[in-house]
Amino acid sequence: MKKLVAAGLVLTMVMGGATAAFAKGNDNDKGSDKSNNGNKNGFKGNVEIRLNFNDLKNAEWALRYIASLANKNVFEGYEDGTFKPDNSVSRIEAITAAVRLMGLRDKAESSAEMQTKLNFKDADKVPSWAVGYVAVALENDLFTENDDAVQPQKAADRLWATTLLVKALKLESEAKAKMNTTLTFKDAKQIPAGQ
Repeated sequence: MKKLVAAGLVLTMVMGGATAAFAKGNDNDKGSDKSNNGNKNGFKGNVEIRLNFNDLKNAEWALRYIASLANKNVFEGYEDGTFKPDNSVSRIEAITAAVRLMGLRDKAESSAEMQTKLNFKDADKVPSWAVGYVAVALENDLFTENDDAVQPQKAADRLWATTLLVKALKLESEAKAKMNTTLTFKDAKQIPAGQ
């Protein structure tokens, strides 16, 4: 299940240029309407998830990934009802998605975490709603020891986002075991050693 969610998140966040959408207080975008045809095993047959994002017309290929993560409240949408699939994902959006994917949203949005004093050199640039997410990300080793800035508005490049997701999904040992695997990407030699 983690690999499916990770694949969906990676595809949605970095491969297709889709963006995470995280407006606080936007209850319109959580819409999931489930109907079922129960059977004797207790399985609820058909699941219908309705997305209320009003800008997904050209993102049909990603709908199932967006729906899966929206259903888990990883993505909620912007206050104007959009998902903004053509926007880049900012680092703070990626951090927020990773923490939510880890199931730590309530902790990140708790008053204790929201009042954390961040020691990054750009802590004043972290939006107030995201302070708890950064604090929880720190507590769960989603940053490296060398990170001295969050760079919240910077676009999350694919290498950074992939590393973040591997850490969030606790797949570091699997990644280290495959570190010497030859990659088929034309630009594989541009990936730094140890990544």
